[in-house]
Amino acid sequence: MEAKRLNKFISDTGFCSRREADKLLEQGRVTVNGKIPEPGTKVTANDKVRIDDEILHVREEEIVFLLFNKPAGIATTTDLSVRNNIISALNYPASLQPIGFLDREAEGLLFLSNDTELVRKITKNDSKYEKEYLVTVDRLITGDFLTKVSEGGIPEPGATRKKNFVAKMGTNRFRIVLEPGTNHHVKRIVEALGYKVVHLQRNRINNFTAGKLQVGMWRALTEIEITEIKSVVAGKARSKNYGAGKEDNFYEEDFSSVRPKSKPETGNKESGKPITAAKNAGSKPRSKSPAKTGSGPRVGKSKPTANRNAAPRSNGRRGGSPKR
Repeated sequence: MEAKRLNKFISDTGFCSRREADKLLEQGRVTVNGKIPEPGTKVTANDKVRIDDEILHVREEEIVFLLFNKPAGIATTTDLSVRNNIISALNYPASLQPIGFLDREAEGLLFLSNDTELVRKITKNDSKYEKEYLVTVDRLITGDFLTKVSEGGIPEPGATRKKNFVAKMGTNRFRIVLEPGTNHHVKRIVEALGYKVVHLQRNRINNFTAGKLQVGMWRALTEIEITEIKSVVAGKARSKNYGAGKEDNFYEEDFSSVRPKSKPETGNKESGKPITAAKNAGSKPRSKSPAKTGSGPRVGKSKPTANRNAAPRSNGRRGGSPKR
């Protein structure tokens, strides 16, 4: 491992973000080889970094970034004790974390990565990405309902809101395009208007669509695609209908590992039967050698899991995504 900034090293262990690491350094809670580090200190895998006497270890994994067409019934959590969790369903040989949120019973596109700092930044700025959903509700929809949905729910007196595009697709189904900076909690908006969501499908995130990616399948993103995702959060690129919003800062090394001039990989045509949610997901992913970016399978499918009555296991991790 090449020498890297101390705050980046701490972030790569999954302990906290770089900004939080900077605060820990200022508080004098971090030591390197038993000593308080000087400003600008860089470390390698040979250095012993501790926070409050707890030694940190960097995972020896290549950075990966996946686009997953999630089936309904899969929980977007890293907690392996949760039934039908996304980590056991994917069974990918890396410490992946879901980016953003998608309810258990919803289906559609979701990003995952083992770049912990990038996961935090994109999740924090999730509403900066334009998203498109197909929504089915429990009863007939009216013009007034669609108007209020486009405005993000019941407006407060005197408040002005940016409207989203909404199109009626049937007696109880509609399509909505959530623009950046608007309320992206579709289910909450619908329920606040007295309706119940029967089915929710995310069909697009910015310029990313499922294409030939069937439900239950995933693919690795190309380096150009990863750069595009980072640029949206950094405010360096905008989609066609992109709106203004508060920008988050990126460090230069966030872009240094990506070569935007490289040609996108077409991947292989490996496919499989669409995978639905299994009865239980308490088993741990199989141990494999780390997959490198741009190598190994470019397309894959999530695996079915074990019996619903099997006892869930604990992964021993601290924290993790909330149960959804």
